[in-house]
Amino acid sequence: MQLILLTAILAVTTAQQNPPDPIKDFCRRHQHQTCIIDSKLYIDGGKVFYGGSVESDSVAQQNTRLLWEDVRDTNNQYMFPTQYKNLSKDVNVPSVSGGALWPDTSNKLFYLFGGEYNEVTDVQTFTSLWLFDVIYNTWNKSSASDGSQAGISWPAFGAAAVSDVGIAYYYGGYLSNKTVPGWSDKPMMLNSLTSYDMNTRSWSNHTYDRTPRAEGLLHFLPASAAGMLVYFGGVETNLTGGISFANMSQIQLFDINDNKWYTQSASGEVPDPRRGACAGVIWAEDRSSYNFYVWGGVAANGSAFEEAYILTLPSFQWTRIHPAPPATVPNYGGKGWSSCDVIRNSQMIIMSGATTNRSIVECHVPNMGGQSGLLLGQESVEVENWWHAVRSDVNRYRVPDKIVELIGGNADGSATKTAPVQGWATPSLAGYWRGTMVINSRTATRTVAATPTAEQPTSQPPSRKTNVGAIAGGTVGGVVALAGIIALIFICLRRRRKQAMHDQAERNPSTGPNLHGPDMAPKHFAHASISQSSTMFASMAQSPTYSPQASPPPPSTWHGEQNSYQTSPPHQHQNSEWAQQGNQSYLQPYYPPPPDPSQSPARKSPYEISVELPEVRSPANAEMSDVRSPIGSQAPDLTIPVPVRGVL
Repeated sequence: MQLILLTAILAVTTAQQNPPDPIKDFCRRHQHQTCIIDSKLYIDGGKVFYGGSVESDSVAQQNTRLLWEDVRDTNNQYMFPTQYKNLSKDVNVPSVSGGALWPDTSNKLFYLFGGEYNEVTDVQTFTSLWLFDVIYNTWNKSSASDGSQAGISWPAFGAAAVSDVGIAYYYGGYLSNKTVPGWSDKPMMLNSLTSYDMNTRSWSNHTYDRTPRAEGLLHFLPASAAGMLVYFGGVETNLTGGISFANMSQIQLFDINDNKWYTQSASGEVPDPRRGACAGVIWAEDRSSYNFYVWGGVAANGSAFEEAYILTLPSFQWTRIHPAPPATVPNYGGKGWSSCDVIRNSQMIIMSGATTNRSIVECHVPNMGGQSGLLLGQESVEVENWWHAVRSDVNRYRVPDKIVELIGGNADGSATKTAPVQGWATPSLAGYWRGTMVINSRTATRTVAATPTAEQPTSQPPSRKTNVGAIAGGTVGGVVALAGIIALIFICLRRRRKQAMHDQAERNPSTGPNLHGPDMAPKHFAHASISQSSTMFASMAQSPTYSPQASPPPPSTWHGEQNSYQTSPPHQHQNSEWAQQGNQSYLQPYYPPPPDPSQSPARKSPYEISVELPEVRSPANAEMSDVRSPIGSQAPDLTIPVPVRGVL
């Protein structure tokens, strides 16, 4: 027993001195937040599995590092960007899951807003907004210029977007004891739309829609006079006060100029309801169509979808691109809580995600940082595959045949179907799509050097000076301390053994200790394995590159009555408006992922077993039992928050 204790102490000491390398030891990540500025993609927060596989006793750790990659840097054997870990992140900067990175491409900054802390004791009071300066590679705080931040809460697992004029938005989400210090009530689902003006550093918070929502997808479109916000998916509070999965045919629209909220029905191959999906949006050059590419997500039964869809507006039609016919859906075995980032105005990087099937233990292409590639345009037809490595020769969007077949026109646009098949839910909606927003270049509100003073993005990580003396001193000190601990434990064990032998000799003076008895049997030690040391171009405003991170797994600390957890009916909401209220061959070893062998009608996954929620029955656990819940730390008892109609 003593030797086992000694081994455990040594393992813990070694682990503290050798934390996992975020690049070399990477296995999977989920619930992280990303954004792109110029050609750099930043990866912050979320949960990460380290090691060579994800076993039943593996635990996802909170990522406290800020990673980055240059999306142009694909000249390697994998043809995906190489990730780097050499950016600093002060311990005071929140490390959260389900938050958002708001990119300010004019001022070369991004802001961290929202997200759930790993522990209740980690939660900070929201008094100022953290930002990262991508020129100087430093973290700083920004305070509101007018005191407007005082009325703003810090939610998690809402949906985020940034407009071309520098207004950042965050819609819905949850407030809980993992987001608000001293929160003692049940988690609350919000229906508020929070905005932050990056130009004036001022906040606003309004309620335009009556339905609290969370875990969905929000994107900005340069349509109408001042742009529009489009929201779909996730979960919501239904009319009876319970929680429903939102019907994917119900598309929420917010006109920024008129401050009006609408609901419009979509048709076609409508996906099953889901949360934890990710999406990117791109549009034809003439903006006659706006096309959302949606990947993954988690079903009401807790299984992750291996499916990809396109939603095209303004015809409001869904079409499935993966799996292709004759395959049927739902198609499980995929991932939830991935990130989706549009690059080169033509492709999308999908990064890792949570695999809900525990029988799948493999890492997500760790040599590529868990990245997969999706061709968005006509190139997918030319290579006869949507899934592909990043192509450096494709830098503009050509509408693919799959969409042209639905809306008419050609690869450059000229769509002929520019209205929903079933007509507009509200006649005034039609007018918003007849014009397009005039996009003017934003003027930076600070001096932005033409040549960054910090390291330029290159294929090599920026060099940083290392304090050799400090490292050497720390290493020597650690070794000395460890040697002292070992010596002390050895002396204590030796004295204890001598005393035991002496006591035994006094009790049985005629015999010595039984060297072959149970007390002296060969010991089998538990060995701890410690891993050693892992639209860009021109105007990014033309192609949104943020990735709103949706969908927490249901939190583990919320319990309640057993009521049915439903998906919302196709017409739950009345259609209405609320006011004020080149052909080169590439290797492709990464996607699509192999089918889930354990999914069959005869055998249910552990995640298809419902757990209890307050007032409603939760969908089955959307995370593996060894993945830490974003609201609670005990798995696998994961439940979703009770919704509350209205906002704080």
